[in-house]
Parts: sequence; C-alpha cells; structure tokens
Amino acid sequence: MLTSHQITQRLTDEYLLISAPEVEGEFTQLAYDSNDVAVKTLLFIKGDFKADYLVQAVKQGATGLVVGVNFALVTDLPVWVVDDVAAAMSILAMSFYGFPQNELALVGITGTKGKTSSAHMAYEILRVATDNKVALSSTLQVVTGREAKDQYRAHLTTPESLDLFRWMREAVTNGMTHMVMEVSSQAYKRERVYGLRFDVGVFLNVSEDHLGDQEHPDFSDYLACKLALFDHSEQVVINTETDQFPQILARAQENLPEDGIWLYGRADHVAGNGADLTYLAQLENSQGSLVSVITEHGKANQLGLTGDYQLNLPGDFNQGNAAAAMLASRLVGADQAAIRMGLGQVQIAGRMQVLTSQQHGTIYVDYAHNYASIAALLRFVKQINPTGRLIIVVGATGNKGVSRRPGIGRAVNEGADVVYLTSDDPQFEDPNMIADEIQLYITNPKVTVIRELDRSQAIAQAITNADPNDVVVLAGKGLDEYQKINGIDTPYENDEAIARRLLNELESIEL
Repeated sequence: MLTSHQITQRLTDEYLLISAPEVEGEFTQLAYDSNDVAVKTLLFIKGDFKADYLVQAVKQGATGLVVGVNFALVTDLPVWVVDDVAAAMSILAMSFYGFPQNELALVGITGTKGKTSSAHMAYEILRVATDNKVALSSTLQVVTGREAKDQYRAHLTTPESLDLFRWMREAVTNGMTHMVMEVSSQAYKRERVYGLRFDVGVFLNVSEDHLGDQEHPDFSDYLACKLALFDHSEQVVINTETDQFPQILARAQENLPEDGIWLYGRADHVAGNGADLTYLAQLENSQGSLVSVITEHGKANQLGLTGDYQLNLPGDFNQGNAAAAMLASRLVGADQAAIRMGLGQVQIAGRMQVLTSQQHGTIYVDYAHNYASIAALLRFVKQINPTGRLIIVVGATGNKGVSRRPGIGRAVNEGADVVYLTSDDPQFEDPNMIADEIQLYITNPKVTVIRELDRSQAIAQAITNADPNDVVVLAGKGLDEYQKINGIDTPYENDEAIARRLLNELESIEL
C-alpha cells in the first residue's frame, strides 16, 4: 500500500516531483496499463494516452494518476506531475513492494551478446550454492521460486520496473536470497531499473546494436546506457577483450575503487590489460569445453578459483561467459565446488541446442541475432565442422534493431556457404524489404543466397538439402513460439521443434 503523503514524499526526495494534489488517500495497486487497473489503483501514464483509456481506467477503479508534463487530458482524479514517469514508477514500485532488493544479493549482467548465457550460468551456479534459493530475470524466463507457478515467460530482456519489483517481492516471499538479472541498455534508457543498485554488475562486451529511431540514436548513446551499470553497482566484472575496453575501464574507475573492479580475459589475449582471472580451453567440441582458470593477482588469488572446469555448453564465446559468471557468483558467495558443479550441468533452452542426423548433418539452434553473436557462432561451427558446407537460416526483426541488418549480412558473408533469408518477427515491415537490406551486405560470390520468407519452409529446405558433413544453423528465434506480425503474436512451432519434427520425418522416410 502507498498513501498520498508517501507518494509525494518519495517523489520529492528523488527530485522528480513537479506538482502534487492536496488529497488524502491510499492505493492498493499500481499499474501502467489501463487493462490492469482495479479498485484503488495508482496509474502511471507513459507517453500518449487516449481519453477512452482514461475513462476505462476510472470505471475499473483508478483513483490517482502519475503523469508527465505533457499530459493534457481533463480528469477529476488526483494527479502527480513528474519530470520522468518511468523513473517515478520505479521509485514508487520499490516503495510499494517494500524495497525487496534490500533482501536479495543482486547480480546484473549487461553486454551486446552473451547476457542470457552468462545469466543462466550464474543462476545455475547459485542454485547449487544456495540450495535453489536464487531468482532469475532473463530474456528467456523469469523465475521467482521453486514451483512451476513461480516461472514466467519473459517479454522484455529487463522487465518494466513495476513488474520487476513485484517479482522481487515474490522471490523474497518464496525464500530466495539471490537474484540474477539481465540488464539491457534499454533498461537504463527507459528507466526500468532507476534507483536500483547491484551487488555485482557484469560488463561482457559492446558492439554496435540496437541503433534506430525507437532504440538508441547512435553508438555513444548505446554505450552510455550500458556504462550506467557502473554507477549502480558495488563491484563490477569487466571483459578485457571487449571493444572500447580502455574507455570502459576508465569509466568504471571513476566510481569504483580498484578492489571493486574485477577483470577477466583469455590467457592468450590479455597482454597489458591486467586481468585478475584468465582462462584457456584445454579441450572443446560440439558438446562443451574443458577450461583451465588461473587467478593472476593477489586480489584474485583469495577467491580460490584456480583450476579446471567442465563447461556443459559449446562455443569458445561461452568460455568467456563462464568466466564472467564464475567471478560474479563467487563475489556473492558461491564457492568453487558450486561453480564447478553449476557450469558442468548448465543448460539453456534455445541456446546452442545441437541436433544430429546421419543423413543431414548437424543442426544448431541459437538465438544469435546480430553481427557479433552470429559471426562468433559461425566461426565456432566452422572450427568444429571444417569439412562440410555451413548453411544458415536467418532473418531480422522489423521496426527495431534496424542497425543489425548490415551486420547480419556481413556475418553471413564472412562465415556461411549457403544462406536462407527468411522472416524473424517482421512486425509492420515487409520481410522482403528486410531481406533486401541484409542481402546488400552479402557480396561474397561463394555464398549462395536463397530467399524463403516462410520460416518453417526455409528450415525444412535447409535441413532437407543438407548432406551428412554439412552444418545447418537456425539463428534468431530459438524456442520462440510466435512470430510478431502486424502487432500480433502469431503462433509459430519454434525452430527446434520444426527441426526435430523434420528429422524424424526424414529418417522414417529414409529407413
């Protein structure tokens, strides 16, 4: 519950309040969608809001509003006018739910690629370390407890603040002691984590992505939003191999002492970067890696992480993700035994899922959707399977991430032999036009380009036409069971399910 006085005081304390109503009252629910309004709801109005929505909200029980300075609708409800509605919602949501973050050890992970994998690795490690008392907020799912009812499908990489703090309170109520979160650049751009501090913030990497009218206007804005994690973390873990590393490290050093900054990188790529922890693969294949870890400095030696670890996920890029997860989880209490066990058993649905067929080669299913992730995936696949063709099925989302399209084309140009350009959440754009933009950057004459916009058909053709030594990469959708088309989540079987079904059909025919 929040009272009118508490709302005014909290907004004043954060220098967000422009004007407040002189009323007494209390609110037993918060909402940012008029469809979620019930009796005694404080409704946050972000952006444009139709008069019909307000009428509906009042009928359903809204008794107060938090609005921006441009709000122009006439209402008899008490109205708090603020500088930033999203920031106000975060501050009031944490108050409403009793500051649950203070009862959780929080790990926040950002990066252009690898957030989901690193988050699930840290989550698995901490599940072992805490006897399954760890919550998770990731692109794939939200987990607030041990029961099936405490697991939710994620809709945003980082949820809206109101949902986030509600889930945090639910996690605390369920006995959770830790929480691992993916923190997107949009989380800071849209103030979804305003006022939230992390015990450990992890910076994996950065490259151009999420640039466009509805996301970040340019790379400097994108980077600045990611670097905001340093302003809200007690300690940070940074990858020495990331682009812009000197700038990133300098930014961390502005706000954090040296003993609050932890650096990691591959043993053969960190000369001069002063990594506290280095790692090197001793063995790697399509199932996973055996990784040796060395702590390089006195500060890191006290962590007791030196040794060999079996990682149950393939890909050299996942070795770096594992190093980050290892450091972060250690800093919030996991011991080496828990880290070793967690990394040895971690599985991530839709990430580097591997299917094999005697007649149609190896199929990888992964959410890779930008230059950095697709290029890294194709390099790894080619290294593991050097003899056959590398076939990729890929598209790009519509109305967002427009800057990814050239990068997807370049990654295909560099690493594939055959590409099926197809649909991937086209939304309100023509998928043919999106494919055109990708194809502009596929200039290698050795790359065969096939256009099949029905994604199910593209996958079927790619696998059916693959030979025993070939590799087929299904990139972008993973286990998503919908395609976003014209604003509607249209049911879709999902990439892995299609591949499994098709292989079963082909094998029964070939027998």
